Amino acid sequence: MITHVFDTAALLAHYFHHPGAEQVNELLAANGAEVGIPAIELLELQRQLARSLPDACEAQRAFRLYADELITTLPVTREIVARAAILLQKTGDLLSPSEAVLAATAQQENAVLVHRNPRLAGLPAQFCQQGALPLEN
Repeated sequence: MITHVFDTAALLAHYFHHPGAEQVNELLAANGAEVGIPAIELLELQRQLARSLPDACEAQRAFRLYADELITTLPVTREIVARAAILLQKTGDLLSPSEAVLAATAQQENAVLVHRNPRLAGLPAQFCQQGALPLEN
């Protein structure tokens, strides 16, 4: 059972030891915690690692570590897309479609949404439980 849904920024904070890395590390290591990420977020993770790391082999190694070992990839189902569409209607321009899918995935899984995104922090509390990480300085 998925207990936490991460956004890409949470994983990047962990990899690069940015603010919030300790909290992410604790969740990844915790017994009973099962961390997931919507499949579409893997594209962003791979892109951000490739942009941030000068060594392509290291970027691919880091991506594989997260994608294959540390987190569970969650499918983006029609039900999640429908939840995301409702969320977008309710919040107007607050979120991008991918952010809405992320939040809808957390809601669908009844999991805590772990992120570093001020727009996601603006979601209504009843939509999903959140664990906002500190923003970069």
